[in-house]
Amino acid sequence: MNNVLILKNDRVGDYITSINSINLILNKHINSSVYIFLSKNNYKFNFLFKKMKIKVFNYDLKLFEKFLIFYFILTNKISDVYILAPKNFYYYLPFIFRRIKFHGLCIDSDRSRPNSFLKKYLYSTSTLFRKDKSKIISTYIAQENLINYKKNIQNFIHLDFPEFKIFNFPKNSTFFHYKHVLFKKLLLWDTETAVKFILFLASKKENIVFSSELNFSEENEFFKKNFNSYDFKLKKFNKISSKNILFLENIEGKDLFNMINLSTEVIAPEGAISHISHFLNKKTLSLMHFNIKNQKGIFRQINDIIEWSPKNFRFLVLKKNFDQSLAKMSKRI
Repeated sequence: MNNVLILKNDRVGDYITSINSINLILNKHINSSVYIFLSKNNYKFNFLFKKMKIKVFNYDLKLFEKFLIFYFILTNKISDVYILAPKNFYYYLPFIFRRIKFHGLCIDSDRSRPNSFLKKYLYSTSTLFRKDKSKIISTYIAQENLINYKKNIQNFIHLDFPEFKIFNFPKNSTFFHYKHVLFKKLLLWDTETAVKFILFLASKKENIVFSSELNFSEENEFFKKNFNSYDFKLKKFNKISSKNILFLENIEGKDLFNMINLSTEVIAPEGAISHISHFLNKKTLSLMHFNIKNQKGIFRQINDIIEWSPKNFRFLVLKKNFDQSLAKMSKRI
């Protein structure tokens, strides 16, 4: 039996955009053993596929990890390798292992990956164009084009969520996600302003359930002081108010998927949460902010929207002015 390898050690959002493509690979190589290399960023979402063998590496590969990947390919009977994480190191492998079919997602930009010399050693390619606006396509489509398989498709995606009994999940909930880069770095909103934004959402919706990033303890502590919360790490519920807002602390992986699945709709910054929501067929509003300095910046932002957009993409561009952002939100929710 031949083995198939998928290289996908990247961020959570990138992994979510590849779910359907990975399912196509499993269908295309249904009689093969399929390995997938994930990152420490995204491996907790490995519950989505039970049919694959998983190895975990860093997002940025260390020298020893590169050797391990090289050795794995050398010592296993690999028929096909799918490069779904377009890292420079991976494009040198087809030049070395010429009997293996390498299928590569390529980038055409000011820093193209791979270069024209290495690209000719790929068995098949699909390209994300970032310079020619007439050729820009969604990463979803680019990956599906790379796999190029459309017959007798089975569903190997594993979404078996048991009945949630830890606490009474609020009915008709809108899931919101606080993202530090968007709210604090781009919009320049302090944490108190972010809380006002959450309160605004709560005034428009029956219930708000929201998460935050794991590594921002100061902001998370602030949220815990203002709202009811449940800590998934400590398995502890903390009730401090009667507001229709629940903060989910230390949530990731399957728990995160489950909470979004239990929600009615999602309002979140463009990224992992919005892509999970789209995958689960939830009504989704992706939040963005464009820090545009010149015409080149306008083109790059348009490119990003198209490249990372799934079907039926809905988005709202927030402004640094808080009141103006609320006025825009009021018209969309």
